[in-house]
Amino acid sequence: MKLDLIRKIISDESLQVLLLTDGGKRWLDYLETEPEADICHHPAWGQIFVETFGLPSILITHTTEGRIDGGLPLVIYDQMLTGKAMVSMPYSNYGGLLGQTDQVKRKIIDTCREIISAGNADYIELRQTGESLGNLADHSVKNRITFRLDLDRKSEDIFKAFKKQLRTRLRKADGIGLNWYQGRDRLDDFYRLFAMAMKEHGTPVMPKRHFASMLTHLPDNTEMMIAYKDNRPVGGKLYMKYKDRVTMTRGCYPGRYKHLLANYLLTWELIQQLAGGPIKWLDFGRSAINSGGHKYKSNWGPQEIPIFTEYIAADQKKIPDLKPESAKYRMAISTWKKMPLTITRLIGPRLSRYFT
Repeated sequence: MKLDLIRKIISDESLQVLLLTDGGKRWLDYLETEPEADICHHPAWGQIFVETFGLPSILITHTTEGRIDGGLPLVIYDQMLTGKAMVSMPYSNYGGLLGQTDQVKRKIIDTCREIISAGNADYIELRQTGESLGNLADHSVKNRITFRLDLDRKSEDIFKAFKKQLRTRLRKADGIGLNWYQGRDRLDDFYRLFAMAMKEHGTPVMPKRHFASMLTHLPDNTEMMIAYKDNRPVGGKLYMKYKDRVTMTRGCYPGRYKHLLANYLLTWELIQQLAGGPIKWLDFGRSAINSGGHKYKSNWGPQEIPIFTEYIAADQKKIPDLKPESAKYRMAISTWKKMPLTITRLIGPRLSRYFT
């Protein structure tokens, strides 16, 4: 990555470009004070993406009177399928531009345009939660929703607020006889379930080293829950704690075990642990609008918050359509679902970098 070349094109002294891994305490301190910041903005992702995919990343910060008041982490791609791109943040629910004023946000977007004009990227993709960037972006798509459940109440009050059908399922899940584990030490069990679930979705599975890197570099934020039936793992979730929120980042519930309702059991166990404590929100993660995931998550009665995929691009024709649900990938997805698990586990990690 030509970081020095990017730095040379920045003319505003209030802006700085550095490696994401070098964000350090100043960036972390800013994230603590910024309401829109979440775990996806953490500087540890710089190291995680290098270890997982060999992808470099930068951090653009804006400073006023010596204090950071805005910023944008960007992971850098330069490969055949994606072209020259920068994304905030790939393989994540969220990310995107942070700024305490519209002026700060505009300055950072202007910097993004300078990066593109200098030939360092064809386009920049941002994932904005809640509100669109509006006319700051060249193209915007509202194609995802996230779901946040209020935990600032007693667990029995949360249970009473559920619809009758959900309460019935939770009682049934409790009677199936599942055991469950919570912690950081059973990655092999989690990953086998995850690989099975991704094959069923028709999506290349991420490498196991990605999750190992998360557990290593974000040890205070990352945990797993795994459900077992007769000592066999049947479902699991990986979640992340940050500030007043817990986000369910990855779930793995293979179809052959769906009747065991592990997803319901683990989610309810997590809600009971967190209810009424310092954590105020349980984030179910993003889903495509009107998808199966959307319908499942809506059953829990959370707030629904839109996610906008925003693009900064001088030439919108250079923005490729790399989403797994797009029409040109439907045949590939169908073929992937039919392949043996051993094959998808072997080649999936090599392909997963293209599905951000």
